[in-house]
Amino acid sequence: MTRLIRTTILMVNVLLAAVMIAGQVEGQVLAERTFEAPSTAEVVLDLTASSPGAAWIAPGREAAALRILVDGAPNQDLLLYGGAEPFTYHLSLGQVAAGRHTLRIDFNPAQSATSLTMAKVGKVELRLVDRSQPDFTALSHAPVLYARPDTIGKFSDLPLLMYYETERQGELTIYRYTVIFSNEDGGTQTSGLMARWGRTTDIEWVSEVHLDPQGRVVREIYQGVNHETKDFQGRRQGAHPELLIASVNNNFSDQGTSGLRFALSPLPADLTKASREEVMDRHRWIYRVMAEEMIREKKITAQRTLGESIIDLRHYLYLDVKSTQRNGGVISFAVKLRNGSRWYTSNLGINSYKVERSGYFRTTIPLPVGTRPADIERLAARCDVGSNPRTRDEVLRATTAACELEAINKVFFLDGNFLPSSTVPVTFVRRSLAFGEVEEIGLGQQ
Repeated sequence: MTRLIRTTILMVNVLLAAVMIAGQVEGQVLAERTFEAPSTAEVVLDLTASSPGAAWIAPGREAAALRILVDGAPNQDLLLYGGAEPFTYHLSLGQVAAGRHTLRIDFNPAQSATSLTMAKVGKVELRLVDRSQPDFTALSHAPVLYARPDTIGKFSDLPLLMYYETERQGELTIYRYTVIFSNEDGGTQTSGLMARWGRTTDIEWVSEVHLDPQGRVVREIYQGVNHETKDFQGRRQGAHPELLIASVNNNFSDQGTSGLRFALSPLPADLTKASREEVMDRHRWIYRVMAEEMIREKKITAQRTLGESIIDLRHYLYLDVKSTQRNGGVISFAVKLRNGSRWYTSNLGINSYKVERSGYFRTTIPLPVGTRPADIERLAARCDVGSNPRTRDEVLRATTAACELEAINKVFFLDGNFLPSSTVPVTFVRRSLAFGEVEEIGLGQQ
């Protein structure tokens, strides 16, 4: 640890002064801090807070809201989706200049659920990241998000976690920022989400910045509406691009604002050998928020159905897979239970629910209520042709379709609290499937 870093931490610790009370009126102060920045720095806030009586699953009690101010100016909003128990939120306060600064956290009844009248703040930890520290650049370019206007007051499609990946292209360094949302109100139907993506959260890349060896921005892009890649031309807070969540499937615009502003502190992630859903596995609480939002929005049913409603998320088998689909090949999976003859499939008999993309991905198989890992007798993978070939050229291409099944990283259920738990051991050998072929995957340890 350098002398500058030690001095920074010491100054923050010495100057922390707290006022901790429960807020019940507009502008009620829950906590105040004073901190000193020896030099220009990005400020990361780890805030532990709770909202008594709150439950993300319960209409009217979803979450209390906080307003966070820096040097007296509004900085961001926070919805306490963690509920009544203390939960730590990782936030970015942006860049500050050298000197003394103030942090204030207020209760915001106007944005809180209607039945909630207070919030509590516990531990407040500030970390100053200056230019000498390796994560300064990545933190300084993280996007700031404005809530989609039609979600305000509905506690829907909430940004839960931001992560970034680092890539080198020649002399350029690229930082790519991705957000995990609690759900998506539009786009793929819920049953399709579980089949094709293995989750009901929405994971969307937000922005990407390309830097030269001197740290200068060569290009900055973002994911526009309809998944269109666009050059960023909007406002900034320091180097942070400001983006509005602009579509029901959580794509973005570099124009416009809304009544809620979110600034999450991005976490580093290396997904070169893992699916994006691995980030959820490392932060298991996301599954609980995901499930509770589904229940609150009445998207869970006991009936066998397709579309917006699905069965309880605890009755799915989750599979994390790596596979390469070639020349129009698509892959799906199936399970047979002991003492039964029926096979349960990931794609539910729908061709468009099969997975056509290559790489690491997640899919699920809905199973009868009460199914346990020991009940699974057989697991199989199937390769098909994604299209309906009609012309001679289409038929010739379809005959070369294949699925290269390279890895099955994990197979698991969610437990009673909607957290990843019960695993199903598999004995996996890499294999290649031509179109129309089905191959069984061994169960149990080698």
